Amino acid sequence: QSQMSHSGVVSRMNRVRQWAQFARQWNLMDASHQDIFKLGETVAIHLAGRHKPIYHPEADCGDHVVVFNCKDVAMHGFDWKHTTFHFDKGYPRSKADIPAWQLHEYDPCRVVFLSIYKALGNNLPRRRHIQRLHLFPDGEMPEFVQKNIVNVISPVTSVVRRSDEYTAEERAAFPRLVQQLPNHVVDWERPFSNPGRHPRQGERPPPAPKTEAAKAPAGKGKKK
Repeated sequence: QSQMSHSGVVSRMNRVRQWAQFARQWNLMDASHQDIFKLGETVAIHLAGRHKPIYHPEADCGDHVVVFNCKDVAMHGFDWKHTTFHFDKGYPRSKADIPAWQLHEYDPCRVVFLSIYKALGNNLPRRRHIQRLHLFPDGEMPEFVQKNIVNVISPVTSVVRRSDEYTAEERAAFPRLVQQLPNHVVDWERPFSNPGRHPRQGERPPPAPKTEAAKAPAGKGKKK
């Protein structure tokens, strides 16, 4: 009986796994501080269904992908300035090469859409695959989209925290090469007096500031 029950559980798991392969799942991905080209390749794999064992170039077995925080995507170096997207409407003087930063300011989701569409390859099925892509500039999305999400895609780029994002406990626990004394004063925290302007060559130094005694009138302290 134990063998039969075990085989029954395995058969149920295989059945569910088989259903999951043919069903269209909804995947969620955060685009905040992610490389836009690596993001496009990862999303294109799930849209076309290349991560499934039943994948075929002519089969439509891809999943839905929801990408949010598109306004916070990242590019390497000066790619925002040097990367251009070509647009041609087919009319005279309608060709235009728009830089990525200008296109991103106009529509925060447009650059992400173009990078994913290019990663799908130059084929006809990508027109059906791109219809399962859902882009949102920030974290707000419709309620029916949130209910359908069943999987989260891991980020393609590790996000490094800034120095001001570490807490005081984490900074104190960080290993140090030199142990400072308790009465140590950091240079940029040490108070200093204003040295004034350094005199030029051949110029007389500025007069010393007068003391309180020198500022008093000369005849005020004399007795008649």
